[in-house]
Amino acid sequence: MLRAIAVAEMIHGHSLDGLLDIALRDTPFFTSWIHVRGYTAPIFLFAAGFVLAVATLPRMGEYSHLSNTLRRRLQRLFFVILLGYSMYLPYFSLRKTILSIGSPAWHSFLQVDILRCIGVSGLIVQVWLLLKPRQKVTWLFIGLLTVVLPILTPAVRNSSLVSGLPDFVRYYFMDSRFPLFDYSSYPLLGFLIGYLFVKQRCVWPMYSLLAALLFIVVAQLLNRAGVIPTLQSFMTKGGVIILLTVFLERFERLWEKLPSPVEYFGRESIVVYVLHVVVIYGSVLNKGLNVYWGATLSYRELYCFVVWLLAAMVLLAYVWHRLKHEHISVARWVKKTIYWSFLIVFLLKPY
Repeated sequence: MLRAIAVAEMIHGHSLDGLLDIALRDTPFFTSWIHVRGYTAPIFLFAAGFVLAVATLPRMGEYSHLSNTLRRRLQRLFFVILLGYSMYLPYFSLRKTILSIGSPAWHSFLQVDILRCIGVSGLIVQVWLLLKPRQKVTWLFIGLLTVVLPILTPAVRNSSLVSGLPDFVRYYFMDSRFPLFDYSSYPLLGFLIGYLFVKQRCVWPMYSLLAALLFIVVAQLLNRAGVIPTLQSFMTKGGVIILLTVFLERFERLWEKLPSPVEYFGRESIVVYVLHVVVIYGSVLNKGLNVYWGATLSYRELYCFVVWLLAAMVLLAYVWHRLKHEHISVARWVKKTIYWSFLIVFLLKPY
């Protein structure tokens, strides 16, 4: 449910950002939407951490030592990271990409996006679980890391040591769309709440509400004191997202009664995210609608497009989910064909 809300708002937000007429952006509605948009990516990140906890904790033994289950987990995480890189390739050619090193397009390629942030955050949690820590130690470590990252963010961004790192590494800490400082705090917070959801199912709403209220109160105190704005922003958004999570859980039975395509829209959120970004902004394989249409659409035209794109993505998610679960061999063949075709052409294409 969280992922479905986040991806739906991403489709809405990216459409507004890429296609709405510039002259129509100086309005109270657009200004209010800018504020709401700041919650979209954190919700998506939080949901990724929550899902990681729900998928991991019931089978903890399989993820705390070298096993086929762990191998598949690592493959998925590295695939998400590589998918993030592939979406921002400057050219569909290894030769041209290498020749672009140092250019603005190269730096845009290296800047960490939301998929790379999710993948690396998941790796951090997974490496910690390999140490087989006790439950209280896990809570303490991940809880401290969740809070410390926003606190250290200003120091990291101003650090000469970090700015001197190679670009490939530096962009994971600063000057990116979603650097680990402080965006990794959202999937880590999601993991903690997911931990509560799995281990303390009966009382998790009460504990989660207390955590949300604590976050919001501390954020307001920090705001009044005018200190650590990055922590204040994280705790405000984190508190609101926890409240949203508890609220949505109350409607879980209603969600299960909705048509299957709507449910699968949330489950296949990565596919939906990638494809709608490619449609609107383009990729190395295509030009996006923002190139063909530009920022020219009226509100009526824009929302007709948003409805169409949402319907298309819901249908796509449904078809892909059914294909994966009812025709596993076909789905694997399709994935492998796409992966290897992309890789071979990328490696061999000279221009």
